[in-house]
Amino acid sequence: MTAWTHTRSLAGGWDTPPWMSASSETLRARCGEDFTAVRVPADLARPALTALGPRTGPVLANRTTRTWHFLLPPDSHLSDDWPYGVRIMPEGRPIGIPPLTTTGGRDVHWAVPPGRGVTSPADLHRVLNGPLLPAAPSPARTEPQLPSRTPGRVTAPAKPRPLTPAQLTVGRLLLTGASDTQMAAELNLPVGTVRQQLNRIGRRFNAPTAVRKAVALLAGGHIAPPPVSMLAPELSSADLAVLRVLAGLAHGDVLPAELRSSDPFLDHVDELRERCGARTDPHLIALAAFWGLLPSLFNPASGKEQP
Repeated sequence: MTAWTHTRSLAGGWDTPPWMSASSETLRARCGEDFTAVRVPADLARPALTALGPRTGPVLANRTTRTWHFLLPPDSHLSDDWPYGVRIMPEGRPIGIPPLTTTGGRDVHWAVPPGRGVTSPADLHRVLNGPLLPAAPSPARTEPQLPSRTPGRVTAPAKPRPLTPAQLTVGRLLLTGASDTQMAAELNLPVGTVRQQLNRIGRRFNAPTAVRKAVALLAGGHIAPPPVSMLAPELSSADLAVLRVLAGLAHGDVLPAELRSSDPFLDHVDELRERCGARTDPHLIALAAFWGLLPSLFNPASGKEQP
């Protein structure tokens, strides 16, 4: 195994990782032991990979969960100011490692297999926080503490310019929790076309993540929340606070103290998705909007919600 370096331009920085196997099955490896894993939403990861260039280190992608993992040297020194949705995976957390030949499919596969180079932590931080990918105004999923300040939420213009029919169709499916692949199958379109429409929605509203797109579509009145027959579950004040912070409608300091660090907040979001029957975070926000749990989402003049 070639020694790790922090210079992305050196090819072959990880030619034969010891945690790789000749097996045809996906194995489990623990973060922090053989590598540092940075989980990035697919909407941010694709342009980041393009910006990093051809000699990026190993990158895992998963179309089902819409998340990518950039694998960095295990001794990487990482900043704590990452955009919303980006998470440094905790030490010891297992992730799936597929065979080197698995370079496609809906489940975990290699977007960039080992052996092509090494991703510099500084480069990854730069492209994710740079002008190409503006950070969303929400609590960063990888910061030790949720920030106490966030800019104002996305609000609709006085006379919003209508979205195109294609963007409306893709936006409706986004709010139902459909993945890019599922949208493509539903619309009988190439996956690339679906992603192009999602990217256009993101550029229009300065919404680089799927959650921010959902909030913009709902807040602007462009798309109504998809109706469901399920009644709203009983939610506590902490549950409602998590929903408001996730949607960017409230500051992180409205959260109970035990939820102001990254992992508890993320775990609570995951629990809420399960309790509400939501497939994804955008679907969770859409369900909450349908049930009337986020009233200020449709009332821009009211300002930030109070705890």
